[in-house]
Amino acid sequence: MYSNFVTLLEKISSITTPLLFIVIIIELTFLFIGKRIKLKKESLVSFLSLVIGTIPYLLFYASLELNIMIWFYENISLWTLSNQWYIWLLCFLSYDFLWWAVHYAGHKVRILWCIHGVHHTPKEMNMSVAIRGSLFDFFQYFHILVWLPIIGLNPYMILTVDVISRLYGVFTHINETKFRKTPLLNKLLITPMLHRVHHSSNSIYLDTNFSNIFSIWDRLFNTYQEELDTIKPIYGITESESKSINTENVFSSQFGLLKDLFHDIRSTPSIKNKIKILFMPPDWKPSSSTRKNTYQHQI
Repeated sequence: MYSNFVTLLEKISSITTPLLFIVIIIELTFLFIGKRIKLKKESLVSFLSLVIGTIPYLLFYASLELNIMIWFYENISLWTLSNQWYIWLLCFLSYDFLWWAVHYAGHKVRILWCIHGVHHTPKEMNMSVAIRGSLFDFFQYFHILVWLPIIGLNPYMILTVDVISRLYGVFTHINETKFRKTPLLNKLLITPMLHRVHHSSNSIYLDTNFSNIFSIWDRLFNTYQEELDTIKPIYGITESESKSINTENVFSSQFGLLKDLFHDIRSTPSIKNKIKILFMPPDWKPSSSTRKNTYQHQI
């Protein structure tokens, strides 16, 4: 059974990986020709971020992740599920729900936001944004995959769904000149329009549309938001956060939010509050009794 999934996964990867880069480069080329890109180094930083995040993943984390998934599947899974079409659907739904939950935590827990926020730093939207991630992404997105084998889903089925889901996620980052209005698709799927909202720092758009494929989770948990005709999305993290980050510099993009976190920890006298800063929402301050929606969280 494993061999069938491995073969499928290898075929998908061999076809989609080069195609992915070709599609991103084609879009960037048209955007450059049309003079729709102002921050020319942002895309380069996104490619560099992909490289520095992929190297440790392939060298260490991928094997660790797979071994944990297989151990869970073979030793503590509640049951063994088949390879029928409805099990694939269950896998997609379960995966997407965990994506919503982990993604939500990435916006609401500051230490996780310092990881996930790297993806949100670009101020211009195009498919290269999809490949901008943190060097430490593994510590967050690890949780989307490793727990699913416990309910009997085959690890290689999960990894296949992961590849397909991430490929779809690249598409949702397409430039705003495409797929501007998709009301029917929005009812079921996270479309480019919905994901543009997610990447926006406008106060009404903050912390919305966390799912990767299906929009049902955001509707269910009241985090769904469509783009309004009267409010144009402003991409990137909020102004208060972005002051210390240069989105065209790979080191600033990767570590700027962490630098701000450590600064806040050092300047906070109470040990209790130092710890709380790590796990409270990004906008939490020790002197505040209530939250203020001043920070952006966003893939």
